[in-house]
Amino acid sequence: MISAQGVHGGDILSMAKQLGCGVGDLIDMSSNLTPLGMPTGLREALIDKLPEISFLPESGSETLVRLFAREYGCDPRQVLAGNGTTEFIYAVPASVRSKRALVVAPTYGDYQTAGDWAGLGVEFFFLKPEEDFALDFNRLSGCLTGGELVFLCNPNNPTGRVVSSRELFDFILAHPATEFLIDESYLPFVDEPTLAGFPLPANLLLLCSSSKIYGIPGLRLGFLVASEEKMARFAAHRKPWGVNRMAQVAGEYLLEHGDGYVRSVRDFLARTRPGFVAGLAALPGVRVIPGSANFILCQLTGSLTAAQLREGMLAQRIMIRDCRNFTGLDDHYFRVSLQEPGRNERCLAALAGILGENP
Repeated sequence: MISAQGVHGGDILSMAKQLGCGVGDLIDMSSNLTPLGMPTGLREALIDKLPEISFLPESGSETLVRLFAREYGCDPRQVLAGNGTTEFIYAVPASVRSKRALVVAPTYGDYQTAGDWAGLGVEFFFLKPEEDFALDFNRLSGCLTGGELVFLCNPNNPTGRVVSSRELFDFILAHPATEFLIDESYLPFVDEPTLAGFPLPANLLLLCSSSKIYGIPGLRLGFLVASEEKMARFAAHRKPWGVNRMAQVAGEYLLEHGDGYVRSVRDFLARTRPGFVAGLAALPGVRVIPGSANFILCQLTGSLTAAQLREGMLAQRIMIRDCRNFTGLDDHYFRVSLQEPGRNERCLAALAGILGENP
């Protein structure tokens, strides 16, 4: 029996060791990374700058911050670069003056952990499965009393649902006594503008990730965007050299050369996602949750659990995400990410074989 998956998907190195196979023998449909691999030219840029690891990087990633601000039309004083968005997910709750955390769930589990670690009372606003986990702003508004920190992922992981950035921005403006930590890690995959380009209200903290869209999670590079006043408080308590030199090099290269790559990923998803979703929906005992991201949440409607399905898929060297550890989901939900068409077809065929034997 293969051990239950931990709190994160995409741990392909550990899984390969556990299965006694090579990483190249596995198809990872559990990780939410770009299906197109590393952008052209990035590898060469990293190799060219490799000698620079022999001295300290810029202490505050100043060049990287300026390029990000130029790309998204904000002030450099409103931006911090960090060791992935995870650094900020944990730093923000410990730094704001909120009395409690409200997590829009089901969603990424580290929001709850970060709130707990900061000593906040963590509560949940549950999206309804009978509404396909769509966000009801009116219902959420009724849960806000002021003084809370709301965690919201857009598009949401694992549901794949996206809300309009304009509608979200207007909602944040309408609730000035509530602070909002908005995670846009998956926004580059969809045709929706980032809030980084909007006038930043004092109660908004925004997370932007390079890991997912560019397929570089091992480099750990993310950004926090907030008002200048709020950012001054964060910057005053940050350690120097928080971003290693190779991550700085990657970020600088991608901010100058990555726009075409992002468009190609979106084009790929537009061509590939509908057919893959249709294939999933045609499987016996599978309900597909409507979404727009590069991953798809599914519900098993029969007696088979997601853990059992995951075991069967691993036996065929395919990783899927058992979603039972997402608060708000039971043990019948699983998530798969889009890959290149051949891998998608292998995934569908393997799922069909297992589900056909376990109606």
